[in-house]
Amino acid sequence: MKILVLGGAGAMGRVTVRDLAESPKVSEVVASDASKEKLEQLAKWVQSKKLSMEQVDASNIKRLVQAMKEADAVANALPYHLNVQVMKAAMEAKRNLTDLGGVYHTTRKQLKLDREAKKAGITIVLGCGLAPGTTDILALHGVSKLDSVDEVHIRYADRNLEPARYKWAFRTVLEEYTRGPVVYRNGKFQQLPPFSGKQVYEFPEPLGKCICCYGLYSGVATLPTTIGKGVKTVDCVMSCSEEDEQRIKVLTDMGLTSTSPINFEGASISPREFLLRVAPPPDAKVRDIAGVVVEVSGHQKNARVKLTYSVIHQYHTKYGVSAIAYLTGIPLSIASQMLARGEIQTKGVLPPEAAIPTKPFFTELSKRGIKIQETIQTTRIIQK
Repeated sequence: MKILVLGGAGAMGRVTVRDLAESPKVSEVVASDASKEKLEQLAKWVQSKKLSMEQVDASNIKRLVQAMKEADAVANALPYHLNVQVMKAAMEAKRNLTDLGGVYHTTRKQLKLDREAKKAGITIVLGCGLAPGTTDILALHGVSKLDSVDEVHIRYADRNLEPARYKWAFRTVLEEYTRGPVVYRNGKFQQLPPFSGKQVYEFPEPLGKCICCYGLYSGVATLPTTIGKGVKTVDCVMSCSEEDEQRIKVLTDMGLTSTSPINFEGASISPREFLLRVAPPPDAKVRDIAGVVVEVSGHQKNARVKLTYSVIHQYHTKYGVSAIAYLTGIPLSIASQMLARGEIQTKGVLPPEAAIPTKPFFTELSKRGIKIQETIQTTRIIQK
């Protein structure tokens, strides 16, 4: 079983590559990246005979398709703005694909390619990381135990144990904090201003209390449809800080988040794109604590039921990577292996909750030290 990892030398992709290399049923892992230097560093870190390298620039579609054709499945750990381009390459190569999600708006664009993916005879599973990914699968797992569903709330947060700028692609940070969140309320999608819905949520220890706000979350684009059962509310909150808000405010006030191109000495580039080009890479090795909580509320027979699922993880000492990187990269590896083994048969573009079998997925997470805690609260009227 040969799996290609696009962006394999990135903060999340490197975890996917290493886990694949350590998985007994995987015979070969091909890590691709535009940077030869990063690939060389990755090889020293993984240290596996299964690993091979390919320097591939995702903008070179012909080269991308060629690399895909030699794999049994492709895991896309590239920045989300390349997702649609990568999907089209996978259709041309006729190779099954996973990715880490499209931060809501790109996810909606990806879902529109469902017919094309079916025509190509392939499966594309979106958002196979932590959030989106594990959280959405947990949500549907809870929903399966209820007759009707009222609300689904997803919460994810992290706490740094040492100074850090950010731990995932800066493009994603900007997208989440400048476009504003989308929530699903009373059967309708609502766009809200950035940093809306500030609240303090108490996660299980050792994460504890975190300040959160609504996030621009891929799962909100898919869960209302995949859940069904009369669901009225789907939303997601993520941890934030006054420092995060202040940074974004300063950048916005200076015009650096604008997408309108400006001319500079004969060149045309938007301030936002310039900012993205000069921003440093994410801090993938930060010592931290990260976690998610998924709450599903509804009814089962004559009882009101609330199911809560939580995952809390600390900095991964064996890999030497942040909890965020580990919790994101591992699910992508698991989902990609499921695709390569033919365990996901449905063709087309699918969100993770509609594609990935829950029990095998949870089993694989547990093998890698990622434990899920379930709490069930039941309220019913005692009848005489």
